[in-house]
Amino acid sequence: MHRNVKFGLYGLVLAGLLGGTASWAVDTGKTIDLRIDGQVRSVHTSAADVRGVLEAAHIAVGEHDLVAPDLQSTVGDGDAVVVRRGHLLHLKVDGLTRDVWVNADSVDEALNQLGYGRQNLVSVSRSTRLDASATSLAITSPKLVTFRVDGKAVRVLSTGPTLRQALAQAHLRLAPHDEISAKVTSPVRDRQVVTIHRVVYKYSVVRQDVPFDSIRQNDPNRAAGSTAVLAAGRDGVRQVTYQLRLVDGKLVGRKVYDNRVIQSAVSRRTAVGTKQAPAATTSNPPAGSGSVSSGSAQQIAAGMVAARGWGSEQFNCLVSLWNKESGWRTNAYNPSGAYGIPQALPGSKMASAGADWQTSARTQISWGLGYIAGVYGTPCSAWAHSQATNWY
Repeated sequence: MHRNVKFGLYGLVLAGLLGGTASWAVDTGKTIDLRIDGQVRSVHTSAADVRGVLEAAHIAVGEHDLVAPDLQSTVGDGDAVVVRRGHLLHLKVDGLTRDVWVNADSVDEALNQLGYGRQNLVSVSRSTRLDASATSLAITSPKLVTFRVDGKAVRVLSTGPTLRQALAQAHLRLAPHDEISAKVTSPVRDRQVVTIHRVVYKYSVVRQDVPFDSIRQNDPNRAAGSTAVLAAGRDGVRQVTYQLRLVDGKLVGRKVYDNRVIQSAVSRRTAVGTKQAPAATTSNPPAGSGSVSSGSAQQIAAGMVAARGWGSEQFNCLVSLWNKESGWRTNAYNPSGAYGIPQALPGSKMASAGADWQTSARTQISWGLGYIAGVYGTPCSAWAHSQATNWY
């Protein structure tokens, strides 16, 4: 017990004597008001000093008890003697433990004696009365916490044990997806800086065309190279929903949340004549086994080009392109591994158009036109690329 605290209590006790309760007197001796921890009783005694009064009342005083006036002070009839019992507190202040003795009747009075104001968080109710047994008491002092959120700094003097209480004292609420730089269940540290990112998810819906495919079916009753559209194609519609992730108002991520076709594409169906006509001659007939004259190959190609809706200018570009690449020979081979009329690299790619890809002009041309459409869009675009780079 600090000396200034003890002398302050003496002053408090002596001041209280002026407002004492009425005492009664007997013919001999004197009557003394004895106040022990706020409880008052009268003692009739002939003792001359405080020590004698306490002995007459069978009151033992411990080393941590406070007596006012002191034991050597003389007493007269109607005087008052105050005894404040010492109470042991097992204190834990901000995690550090120590034992201290106080002369107080309640937790609140003890805290005031020790200099802990009401801004401190206490583990026991302040109104709890202190008794002869030791009292365990945890005290948490206020700590300055700074929250960086919504483009500003929010400072709060927190008296709670965790960040959850500090957030509540700062009147800040976390949305379900918000991110915080420290766990809300973690202990508060003085001068701690905590960052909160506001995370919001939004959704964006995009519609995309689904190109229709073309189905070609052979018609043995039509002349080779002639075509007829049996069913016009129609593009479908795909709806893609993206989930957008925004952090503090800025887009930081996007992913596909849903992807579905809401209108199916309708295939274009074309009849292709297969009835053979007399083969046309060519000014540059290829030689070698397995070859097909360029005239008949070009006839097949002419029908397929028309079936795709390409005009004569596109066919002319195709003739120029494959004249350069293979001379329209089905067995044209390049040391690089390119093969056939379209010079597929490797030639086995054309197996996707038919098992007879090594010898069939129709299979090779079908694959070659599909490749040109997928990579360049049209034969003229492929021919322009070949002229500029010497390959396509």
